[in-house]
Amino acid sequence: MELRSILADLDLWLAEHAPGDHRQLMPPADPERAAALAAGRFPVHEDVLVWLSVHDGSQRDPVPAAGAFVPHDFPLLGVSGMAQGLADMVEEVERAVEDGDEEFIVGLEADERWLPVAMNHTGGRLVVDHRPGGDYGSVLEVDPSVGVNGVKRWDSLSHMFGAVLEALRTGSALVTGSGVKTVPRVEEPGDALPHVVWDLRFG
Repeated sequence: MELRSILADLDLWLAEHAPGDHRQLMPPADPERAAALAAGRFPVHEDVLVWLSVHDGSQRDPVPAAGAFVPHDFPLLGVSGMAQGLADMVEEVERAVEDGDEEFIVGLEADERWLPVAMNHTGGRLVVDHRPGGDYGSVLEVDPSVGVNGVKRWDSLSHMFGAVLEALRTGSALVTGSGVKTVPRVEEPGDALPHVVWDLRFG
């Protein structure tokens, strides 16, 4: 299914079942800002531009796990967050090269062509790989704190959103970058709107 249609269906599902997450979705990003967010380092992948043309992130309220309907607890970034995330990546790579640690960092913990599209409250990131080759456009998970170094999660953002939508609709499990299964459910706290949470399943 085409990404724009997947996102429309996801919006409808969240609005009906998880309004707490739906209200976190931002309006569309400015297309010129979106196209320029990589600062000329590389052309931004079409899937990223489609996401931003629908929502400029999913954190209207900057609170932990706001709009975190992508497992495990990943709010989606908008233009500003992606641009800052890429700048941080570039700085990390430059520091590694300067310190002689390039082989331990580049392509493992950071890369100048990894565009962060989501970040969770523990600092884990989902990045879209803009390096040339067979994995171009794939979504990788990066979280050195748990030994996840550029692990491929999905073939594309389209694949990611489609898989998340299917899991939300059916309650089926998705696998994190560390290999742990995570299952969605809608939590209905008394003092807040219903929202998606992902429960880890070990074994």
